[in-house]
Amino acid sequence: MSNVLDQQASCLSQYAGGASSDHNASTRLAQKNLVFSLADEQYGIPLSSVKEVIGLVKVTPIPHVPPYFKGLINLRGRIISVIDLRSKLGLEEKAYEPKKTSIIISDVNALTIGSIVDDVNEVVGFDEAQIERDLDISHSIGRDYITGVAKAKGNLVLLLDIHKVLDPDDLEIIGHHVSFSSQQNNNEG
Repeated sequence: MSNVLDQQASCLSQYAGGASSDHNASTRLAQKNLVFSLADEQYGIPLSSVKEVIGLVKVTPIPHVPPYFKGLINLRGRIISVIDLRSKLGLEEKAYEPKKTSIIISDVNALTIGSIVDDVNEVVGFDEAQIERDLDISHSIGRDYITGVAKAKGNLVLLLDIHKVLDPDDLEIIGHHVSFSSQQNNNEG
């Protein structure tokens, strides 16, 4: 996993440096994506929405929340809500694998959310010709979550809009529990 993080940092610096020097680079590359696995399928989210990737850590469960909301983690003193992306997308649940399962930390509408995924694979830049956006699909995952499908190395990568995966009601529930937990930590400290 540290390999993926090193590659992610390298790609970020190359992408940031190369975009200003090569005007055509921005027209060729649609966007860098963090590609990860869920249920033997590959998914991608824009690298710009990823703050960091961490290994699986202890998640403190919260009662009376939807089943995909796994609980809270303490990441360097900051309380972060964690969802199981597999469960949220309606995929079959499976046991976490300690060496592979990861948590992708991203900002979603003023909240920092951790998304549990089966494995983080790589950072890939797709050019526009590789992405099919006009999709006519009936899939167990809501169509509005998927912004396109990229063709990469003989595989298809479903591109997710992480902001649409969580609807406003989900965000309200998560925000409430994060603010409540933060208040309890401040009162105890």
